[in-house]
Amino acid sequence: MKLMTEGWTAARISALGIVSAAIVGLAPTGCGGSDSSTNTGGTGNTGNVGNFGGTGNTGNFGGTGNTGNTGGGGTGNTGGGTSCGNLTDCGGGVCADTNNDPANCGACGNACQQGEFCSQGACGSSCGGGTIACNAKCVDAQIDPSNCGSCGNVCGQGEVCSLGQCGVLCSGGSTKCGAACVDTQSDPANCGACGTACNAGDVCVSGACVGTCPSGTTQCGNQCVDISGDKNNCGSCGNACPNGQDCLNGTCGTCDSSTTDCDNDGWKAADGDCCDKPGLCGANPALVNPGAYEVVGNGIDDNCNGKIDLFDKEDALSCDTGLTSNSTTGADYAKALGICRSTQEAPANLKDKTWGLIEAELLRADGTPLGDQRAKSIRDKFGNSITPIEGNNMVVLSSGIAADNSQTNPGPNGGAPGGGNVSTSHTPSSSVSLSTCTSPKCLKDWYSAANGTLKAANQFPSAPGCGTPAGGNANDSVMLRVRLRAPTNARAFSFNSYFFSAEYPEFVCTSYNDQFVAIVDTPTGTPSPLPNPVDKNLMTYLDLTTQKKWPIGINVAGGTNLFAVCDPAVSQSGSSCYDSSVAAASCSLGIGDLAGTGFEKSGSCVVGGGTFWLTTAGNVIPGQVVELRISIFDVSDSAYDSLALLDGFKWLTNATLPGTG
Repeated sequence: MKLMTEGWTAARISALGIVSAAIVGLAPTGCGGSDSSTNTGGTGNTGNVGNFGGTGNTGNFGGTGNTGNTGGGGTGNTGGGTSCGNLTDCGGGVCADTNNDPANCGACGNACQQGEFCSQGACGSSCGGGTIACNAKCVDAQIDPSNCGSCGNVCGQGEVCSLGQCGVLCSGGSTKCGAACVDTQSDPANCGACGTACNAGDVCVSGACVGTCPSGTTQCGNQCVDISGDKNNCGSCGNACPNGQDCLNGTCGTCDSSTTDCDNDGWKAADGDCCDKPGLCGANPALVNPGAYEVVGNGIDDNCNGKIDLFDKEDALSCDTGLTSNSTTGADYAKALGICRSTQEAPANLKDKTWGLIEAELLRADGTPLGDQRAKSIRDKFGNSITPIEGNNMVVLSSGIAADNSQTNPGPNGGAPGGGNVSTSHTPSSSVSLSTCTSPKCLKDWYSAANGTLKAANQFPSAPGCGTPAGGNANDSVMLRVRLRAPTNARAFSFNSYFFSAEYPEFVCTSYNDQFVAIVDTPTGTPSPLPNPVDKNLMTYLDLTTQKKWPIGINVAGGTNLFAVCDPAVSQSGSSCYDSSVAAASCSLGIGDLAGTGFEKSGSCVVGGGTFWLTTAGNVIPGQVVELRISIFDVSDSAYDSLALLDGFKWLTNATLPGTG
């Protein structure tokens, strides 16, 4: 194990289980740019090997929970078998649509009585929910390619049925899954993405599989619907309104879009709403209005600006060119993160109440102004090979100097190979209390909250098998705070981060663990159907195999494969750089990305290591304010820096399992 003993406190040395006399007479070996010892370090805990890419929601993000967008990743739901595609495998070679199959209605083997129909997974005397009876089955003639628009109207080879018409493309915001056009926001067989099936008994809400319907909705078959406005289930499940009528407060009738907000999305036609009723403009008109963002690929003018998908460049272009590396303007850091549009908190006119950045600022962890301006920077590259996820620049935050080993304004960070370790205390000295701070922007709300086995109240989080980092002070802290309004069609957001630390590997599973947090607030309520963590911190990895939670930091090297950019020799017994606290699953990507960062080798051992790009995701309330505080800081002392790259912010239409992976 490498030892960087210069400037160490007695407490640091004690944390490694080394008495001070053991330091005397050590010969330099070049390990990490300083002396080394055969001491194997702290006890550590090998933990359980985690799954790389765990955030997201049932099918979306590259973070916690589902597999999904790099803007999200995730774990997703296991769902049913794959041999039946979008149908349910009922065994014996039977693939059934449990929504409409009278022999397997709602579940395999649940047969309806003679003369009954199966509609929306329930047996009854008639078809409901907008379906019609064709050959003793209830079918949705809006999307059924064998009964498109009417019974027996079969679409041609390669065609799909969308809005009751055969064609080659899905319309109205639906997605082509196999030969069918489906709504991935609510289809339990394709929840969030084609082929992502919910488990038996679960329902699909906003692209996420959940066990129960959220408040304000009713379960009708396998879907959660708002019976006050659903024309196929108006007032009660299966009560479909006649053609030409709408569902208004649970009663079928007519609605005049010229005078009334028929979809209750807050926008009337006079305000620029281009979709107030279901149709070619979308099956969910409440998601289409000037407050929405353009979703490329759904064939809808989501934001009502007269442009569709790739023809709408308004929200697709990057905005981070020409930014200076040492900028002190918060909005510049929002741009480097990928947030381009700006808006107002309380505009006088509805037309100005769009989504975007309301405010951005750089602070310390207690909400006071940032002291050492070297703690943040904007970069177009980091080290020899790391480049932004999107656009031209990315954000760099550090508990030392936000630079690699050669960058300036600010920088360099003083690390390998020309220097020693990456260890710089902020000037002026910065140690702030998270237990007594009074600013509403302070991280006290996170620090004081408990979150199961991950974190006790008024303590820092603890990784499985590791102790709890000491104290309640944030040393050498920097925090980027952004306040935003979410688009009216967004259920979640995601961004990417790349974490480095010179604490690795000596201080894995010790009290000297730098903290890296992302605290999310939704002031107007709790997101549905999936809430954010009770302590609000999204920088948490959930191992779905063991159900253990890991705070993002160097301790993930003790029991997951997330700490991937490092020297495999660290976990190999007998190596001169060996540390018993590091799991063998770490370092799968080697040390290539460390070149030029200051965390690379300085002699035979590396100065530190990193995670590679992770994805973090959290949930929002559509059209409402969301605040994100991303902070990094030292714990217990100010030695040995950690650093994070941030980039790739994006909005997501589906709810997600919040976290990082």
